[in-house]
Amino acid sequence: MNRKKVIIGLSGGIDSAASAYRLQSEGYEVIGVTFNFLNAETTINAARMVAEKMDIEHHVLEAQNEFQKKVIDPFVAGYQRGETPNPCLLCNQNMKFKLLRDFATINGDAMIATGHYAEVRQHEGAYQLWASANPHKDQSYFLYHLEQEILGRLLFPLNAVTSKDEVRKEILSLLPELAQGAESQGICFIPKKGHGLFLKEAVFGNNPTAPGNFVDTTGKILGKHPGIHHFTPGQTRGLGINSSHRLAVVEVIPATNTVVLDEEVNLYQNRILVDALVIQSPEGLPETGFTFKTCRWGHEYEGRIERLPGTQAIVHSQVPVRAPAPGQALVFFKGRQVLGGGIIKRF
Repeated sequence: MNRKKVIIGLSGGIDSAASAYRLQSEGYEVIGVTFNFLNAETTINAARMVAEKMDIEHHVLEAQNEFQKKVIDPFVAGYQRGETPNPCLLCNQNMKFKLLRDFATINGDAMIATGHYAEVRQHEGAYQLWASANPHKDQSYFLYHLEQEILGRLLFPLNAVTSKDEVRKEILSLLPELAQGAESQGICFIPKKGHGLFLKEAVFGNNPTAPGNFVDTTGKILGKHPGIHHFTPGQTRGLGINSSHRLAVVEVIPATNTVVLDEEVNLYQNRILVDALVIQSPEGLPETGFTFKTCRWGHEYEGRIERLPGTQAIVHSQVPVRAPAPGQALVFFKGRQVLGGGIIKRF
């Protein structure tokens, strides 16, 4: 009897390796796929080592040009508009899951899997995305856009894992170096602690960045800043402005090289505009009776939604939300079930 195939995104990290190990233990024919987004030999070699240790088929898919166009370029363009886009969300939405689906389709219409911490459930003939049972590792915030066609063939082997130690113990005997290694952090295409430098070079090239003005909401000059790439909405540190009130960045305006500051208390909003709205739940999104987050680790708020023409909506929060950042995602939940989401925009 032929075993059911599953195509897993194999990054060479702990989570994807443990996911592949679990699937193999459950009797699946596991095929590993590593996406070469950045010409990163270290990542490819790590994934290849995992596949060899597990004796599974492994493929490297070249996607550098597509990754540049669909992830890095929109990320930089967002900052040029004064937004703070999320590159992991862009990658999941525009690259990773679609490439896995396409590869699975030409390989016997196989299942697909990743090492994300989330859960897929089936209910009345439809598929639902749920947050992980492990709230400390949950990644459903980045997956609100997944379509039924992808959810229907998607497996999250780590959905019920309660701790990272559990994952490490599972692969310790097979992959001891990986199990004892450090967990990856940050944005894959930006060097560690190099966020500001990356943006400076991407936006301004090798030219020195001109200092600009800190201004208040009336346009009054408060001081000078060394370059807008150092600042994001909601930031309170590193401003260097003397004030009797705690100041925070309200807006970054690349066109005029200006950073707008205001008292932190004025960053709180009850109304949030979202665009590119995706309703993930087949049952739709109710006007009330949901919670929402404006960042992965953020507080969950209660509110109501006011639908606008097209793909826009206004979310009315019962309590003020601190500095919802344009370019970031706002994601709706009902309990642990993900109902959908959209991208925060300025009014």
